[in-house]
Amino acid sequence: MKKILAICSSPDQGGLELYFISLVNYFSDKGNMYSATRGNSFISDKVKTNNVSIKKNNFINIFNNVKKILEFIEENDIDVVHVSWTKDLLLSALIKKFSTRNLKIIYYRQMKLTRKKNDFYHQFIYNKIDHVLAITKKLSLECNKYLPLKSNQIDVLKYGVKKFDNDIFSKEKVYARFSLDKSKFTIGVFSRIEEQKGQHLLIEAMNLLFEKNIQLVIVGHCMDDDYKRNIEMKCEQYNLKNRVFFIPFIENPQEIMSTIDLIVLPTYEETFGLVVIEGMMANTPVIGSNAGGVPEIINDGINGFLFHSRSSSDLAEKIYSLYQSNDLRNKIVKNADVFVRKEYDYDDHFRKFEDIIENKL
Repeated sequence: MKKILAICSSPDQGGLELYFISLVNYFSDKGNMYSATRGNSFISDKVKTNNVSIKKNNFINIFNNVKKILEFIEENDIDVVHVSWTKDLLLSALIKKFSTRNLKIIYYRQMKLTRKKNDFYHQFIYNKIDHVLAITKKLSLECNKYLPLKSNQIDVLKYGVKKFDNDIFSKEKVYARFSLDKSKFTIGVFSRIEEQKGQHLLIEAMNLLFEKNIQLVIVGHCMDDDYKRNIEMKCEQYNLKNRVFFIPFIENPQEIMSTIDLIVLPTYEETFGLVVIEGMMANTPVIGSNAGGVPEIINDGINGFLFHSRSSSDLAEKIYSLYQSNDLRNKIVKNADVFVRKEYDYDDHFRKFEDIIENKL
């Protein structure tokens, strides 16, 4: 396999960063994967391969980053630069422009596109990019429509998610750790806390289902303190304070996912919906908004439920359907397990990635 330098200077702790860590560490044992990450970031502490530390890509630092990475590329005979964070695209384009090697750039696009990238700045960047991987079919269509690339430069590469052993997690221990009530039907939301992620829709849905024996766990890093305060005010208003629990970002959310009764992805429009896949892997029923890439994963009523995006009333109806029927939950879980094993296999994802690197670059 060609030698790859994967670059990600993101300081965050979301799905993109977790994927980057998985990618780098998966190939680290083969000795052909290297990384460039921001110093003292979440991901810099997690990668297990030969890593070069860079600084934030602002006007002052970017050319120093280019120089440092170019030296690393020469020392390690790098063939391919892999980019996954949009803010690293200019860095990668400059690296290719100034490199003496025949570098190839591959970009894993994980965020939706809404407009043409045909200005001078984007023309310069995409002229340097050799191949784009889109995380969903919908996103690949957007890439074909909005990016100044040929269709044969764009491929769909769905995430692969590692199957874990659900039996290793004890519901008693998890619920005790987070002060949850084992007698209540427990819903989990796993995402950054900000308005577009839609956590408030769950609060409104729970208000509509107030008489039901339901509690909610909101897991994720807070990106908007004002929004979180608004959620807490809604909890006070609806007398739900003792049934809604906030848990900061945790590295192993599967321990909660596999012990609760339902996972909801209420985002206004999620490009992919990794949480839905992880929920299916955890053998927990899932509900997601009918927007973005989520309908490519959830077959409504078969392996999960879709609700009308931004509609707390429709969400409440879907929650109630699963709340009242253990048989329906079991059916959903069984179908989801078959689906996710076939479509989102972890090793198969990286085999496809390797095939694209070897045969299309």
